[in-house]
Amino acid sequence: MLSSFLLLALSAIEIEIRFPLLERQLAQKMFSQDGRKYVKGNPQSRCNFAYLAQPRFSSSDGRLRITALFSGKSSLDLFGKCIGFGDSFDFEILSALTAQTGTLRLAQPQVRILSRDTFYSRQVLKALQKSIPDAIQYPIRDEIQKLLSASSSAAAYKISIPKVEIRRVQVLKDSLLVDVDTRLLVE
Repeated sequence: MLSSFLLLALSAIEIEIRFPLLERQLAQKMFSQDGRKYVKGNPQSRCNFAYLAQPRFSSSDGRLRITALFSGKSSLDLFGKCIGFGDSFDFEILSALTAQTGTLRLAQPQVRILSRDTFYSRQVLKALQKSIPDAIQYPIRDEIQKLLSASSSAAAYKISIPKVEIRRVQVLKDSLLVDVDTRLLVE
């Protein structure tokens, strides 16, 4: 018995992803330790840690704007007390976006502190400018494949996606517009 199938070649699909969904997905994937993303240490590190929390997305002049909270300490534990530097402050990232190998990445991000300027915040700013491009990534191709194949779970047919190429990502006022070149296999 031969298996029958239908191959659909779709030249382009535009998928619009609203910022609240992106925030929830990012929180679920990356901010998974009590709503935090540790960039130094872990939840048990009492005197030497750094984490990002409360990410919010918006747009600014066609670029993605992410605001978040930074909290950290760079100190020593002396007799049960943390001696050294530490602070919490809001910061923002303004960035264009790119999708390399199916992963949404920040392109030429600019990071700035939104609250008080201190010695510690300036040191953190330098570190954030170096680490943010690698710290914030999103596997958008995998998520698009899940989205497109989810409709077949209750159907009498199965949809698989042998090809997903992200051609372009555009930042709109309240969402991302992802231009996708794809092929669906319906069996």
